Amino acid sequence: MSETSPVKYSLKHRFEAGLAHVVFGLVRHLPFSAVSAFGARLGRTVGPLTSAHRTAARNLALALPELDDTARAKILGDTWDNFGRTMMEYAVLSQLADTPERIVVEGHEALAALAREGRAAVLFCAHLANWEIIPMALARLAKPLTIVYRAPNNPLVDKIIGEIRKPYTAGMAPKSATGARLMMKALANHEHLILVVDQKLNTGLEIPFFGRGAFTGDAVARFAMRFDCPVFPVRTERLEDGRFKVTVEAPWQFPPNGNEEDVRVALTRINRRLEDWIRARPGQWLWMHKRWPK
Repeated sequence: MSETSPVKYSLKHRFEAGLAHVVFGLVRHLPFSAVSAFGARLGRTVGPLTSAHRTAARNLALALPELDDTARAKILGDTWDNFGRTMMEYAVLSQLADTPERIVVEGHEALAALAREGRAAVLFCAHLANWEIIPMALARLAKPLTIVYRAPNNPLVDKIIGEIRKPYTAGMAPKSATGARLMMKALANHEHLILVVDQKLNTGLEIPFFGRGAFTGDAVARFAMRFDCPVFPVRTERLEDGRFKVTVEAPWQFPPNGNEEDVRVALTRINRRLEDWIRARPGQWLWMHKRWPK
């Protein structure tokens, strides 16, 4: 039997992962608020110099054309502030786990009841505020979640993030055929899944999002229909005093074994809910993501 060949990583992969290790190592013992503030300054300084800033400005103009230049400039600045904070906060997430009073959670009672009863559930959220707060908070108040995620292009960075998430998750399911099997297994075992559903896809159904067609993943709807389990919209917000708020909204129920039209209706409802959240906190969404085709 031949031995499995070792995985080879590019120089770029090694450099990026090494840089992440150095930065995280330097700041991990600093106070959470200081690390978050440093990330904000870094985001506001570097972000506007990148091509991603042009993408963010374009997306904002498409989605919220009623805003004037001043309002858009403020939102873009806040967006980079939030993004910088979120990226740096990965290094000190364990501090939040040790200080749960910094995370306000509302509406989790129905989800916690399902966990006690051993019943499956599907949750969805968006890239708002620090979305990593959601599984951390609900692991304590309901049960650890299986996170469905898009793996980073750098597999070494993926490993770093996986290690950070390990203490508060039930598992990780990358968006792939393998991940789909893991999702089905989790639901069959009455676990809870969470999916971040505001990212661009090259396939799927084209569903309106801020009035423009956007390919939208159908996993939330199809898995909930297949396993006849409730769907919980979950929103996170960054508060002014350095705390976070997680809101678990009342569960939705989609038709079991629904047809294609049922799936489309479900996805339309999901996108509308995302729009409501983003309009309420536009400076906390990931506007630099290429959500719409050109």
